[in-house]
Amino acid sequence: AGHDIHELPRSHRDPLGYFDPLERLLRAVQDYPGPVIAMVPGSVWGGACDLVMTCDIVVGDETSSFAITPAKLGLPYNASGILHFINRLGLNIAKEMFFSAESVPAERAERVGILNHLVPSDNLPDFTMDLAKRIASRSALAIEVIKEQFHILSGSRAITPDTFERIQGLRRRVYDSHDYEEGIRAFLDKRAPVFKGE
Repeated sequence: AGHDIHELPRSHRDPLGYFDPLERLLRAVQDYPGPVIAMVPGSVWGGACDLVMTCDIVVGDETSSFAITPAKLGLPYNASGILHFINRLGLNIAKEMFFSAESVPAERAERVGILNHLVPSDNLPDFTMDLAKRIASRSALAIEVIKEQFHILSGSRAITPDTFERIQGLRRRVYDSHDYEEGIRAFLDKRAPVFKGE
């Protein structure tokens, strides 16, 4: 799972601000100079799915699945998180994942680019460690510089201050809304939310 729903603010405050612990973790993964490999047995949801998208390489088994679920909660996801998905999957698949909030099973995850490798569960740890050892045998300096270039280039879509403010305003419309409050309340009450679009 990702966020503890109990930790999200009820309304009128950005639930995924720059200094949120999850956001700091995602930046640490991005900024780490070496490749970060995610080994995924089972399902990852919400912020945990964003963490996987932030990792450099993802290895999973037949039990792995991936879901980004802010639409189930009425949660306004932040621009950096959305960019993680766009960079890894492209626009069409990222949109489908966010809009549907449905889980993507392992075979499809490999086809659409979430998984670099899909391996049998009994071989998952060995395969992942072998991959890590091969990477560790290469030039750490070259890999560090290449990783930073990927990071710079994948985030190089310049936006104007007006566009940034518009994105923040759009997100504010959601976290100040009835739908956001209802999504959190319904999750905690273990019932289906009744969204009103307001």
